Amino acid sequence: MKEKGISLFLKGIVIGIANMIAGISGGTLAFIMGIYQNMVTAFANLTKKFWPNFLYLLKICLGVAVGTLLCSLLLDHLFDSFLFETVSFFAGVLIGGLINDAPSLKLEKEKKKSKYIIGMVIAGLVVIALAFVNIFFTKEGVDSNERWRNVTLYQMGFLFLAIIIGAIAMIFPGISGSMLFMIMGIYYPVLNAFSDLLHFGMYANPGFILDELKIMIPLVLGGALSLIFISKPIKMLLERHYKMCLYIIFGFVIGSIVSIYIINFSDIENQFSILHLCLSLFVTLPIGSLCSIGLHKISQKMKSKGSEDTKKS
Repeated sequence: MKEKGISLFLKGIVIGIANMIAGISGGTLAFIMGIYQNMVTAFANLTKKFWPNFLYLLKICLGVAVGTLLCSLLLDHLFDSFLFETVSFFAGVLIGGLINDAPSLKLEKEKKKSKYIIGMVIAGLVVIALAFVNIFFTKEGVDSNERWRNVTLYQMGFLFLAIIIGAIAMIFPGISGSMLFMIMGIYYPVLNAFSDLLHFGMYANPGFILDELKIMIPLVLGGALSLIFISKPIKMLLERHYKMCLYIIFGFVIGSIVSIYIINFSDIENQFSILHLCLSLFVTLPIGSLCSIGLHKISQKMKSKGSEDTKKS
């Protein structure tokens, strides 16, 4: 956990943005950027070595908060004007992550490879199946693009439980918490709450602020509880079945690349021109891949430099 604070903060911003986009998991991006296992370990050991783990997580969490707020401001505009380009950029980030971590899939015993590949295929199919489930529920009208007003205790309780489920999903690489939020009908109320809190001028009615706080409180509490309690089982799985977990995570990532397109282009009204298609395939998708590969190389250099400085001191 010797990585510099600014690097962790920037990676946190990427995770925060990813968490807000249906089809992408923040856990996936954490895995691709090489901080997933350290994050899980820090959460699991929070009670043992509080301050080092707390400070490590704080840098990431601040970035996540900034990324979430930025995304809530920019997401509507980007998806309205540059849907295919935006989706392709994040698909490129995922592809770049696969390229970065492909060497880690090498096995000492090739005979066992079949069971790992089966696990990877099943994981990918699960994510793709969830994308189709998301489409079914949103078409059935479960999702609501409206703001919650006069928020009741029942809505707060439902939101608390839904956030726990979604936050647990966000921890698992490949399972999109935003996608589950859409299925449960809380994605837009949460997104709108973040966006509204950044536009203070609209609050002529103080009751609106209270409504947003009633959404934010269960959001924060549910997220914190799920992160603390689920991290230890994940840490145990990574320690005991690392290779299988790695192959399953790769399956989740591959499934995410497919599902992000399935979710965002399921509506027949989402038409795009040849120009948008060319920009996406030949500009934003490669840029996303290069950003992912470049960030990985910079991170590796910073880690190696940090270890050299530690040895010298």
